[in-house]
Amino acid sequence: MAASSDDRNNERAGGGSEEPEERTDGWMTSYADMVTLLMTFFVLMFALSNADTEKATLFMAAMSRDGLTAEQFMEIQERFDPDLFIVDEWDDLFLAPDVDEEDGSDEDEGESEGERALRELAESLEQYIDIEGIGEDISVAFNGDFLMLTLSNDVWFDSGQAYVRPEMVSRAEVIAQLLADNFHVAEPFEIVVAGHTDNVPMFSREFPSNWHLSAGRALNFVELLIDDSGLDPWHFYTRACGEYRPIATNNTPEGRQANRRVEVMITRARDNPLWDGQFRSD
Repeated sequence: MAASSDDRNNERAGGGSEEPEERTDGWMTSYADMVTLLMTFFVLMFALSNADTEKATLFMAAMSRDGLTAEQFMEIQERFDPDLFIVDEWDDLFLAPDVDEEDGSDEDEGESEGERALRELAESLEQYIDIEGIGEDISVAFNGDFLMLTLSNDVWFDSGQAYVRPEMVSRAEVIAQLLADNFHVAEPFEIVVAGHTDNVPMFSREFPSNWHLSAGRALNFVELLIDDSGLDPWHFYTRACGEYRPIATNNTPEGRQANRRVEVMITRARDNPLWDGQFRSD
């Protein structure tokens, strides 16, 4: 029987029972991507296999910025291609190798004038303390970069007072003279005088707190050092620490006594351009 016109119209409109044909060429996209990646990889490998002078320089510069020495770089590159680079042509790109102190190839530049002056000052102070037998009144700490004098408040000052006891003034004069004798050098330095107390509350008309008492003691000691040494005052400054920088417990009489102190720190100001500029302008 011939198909009716309605049946033909339904087929044209997609109303038939047959499903559309599935596409089977989607794998081509993934395949093309893989081929592209492989080609890129082999082009990159080929480019790396043809080293030239410019690439060698850039590579060695990058290595040297990471802190490699020429010897360390040689060990690395020998694992890959010993003939790839000629390191001797690029020695300036690498850090200098460490020198064994025992072979004597790295000569010690020695102390500067300021370093020597600071060491000699420490030795002079220690000698003075030993001769006078006042190790309990003054202590010296020296580590090469700075010198710290620690003065016991109980010996140098009356309780609740900021002025140095009259019998201790002569010792302050000796300290000041030793400073003057050892710092006539043409190198900047600074002297910090810091006052400390224990945590026992302080209140008086003159000193309403431990802050004020520690500041007064530091200032008065600085004035003695400046007057007796003749050094320029710009070398000095003071610091009031009150009870807040203890070196021992405040729960015992011995600890509180240790915390009551004045510290004199003498240090070279070599790393401070402001100090250096001020010194050189004089």
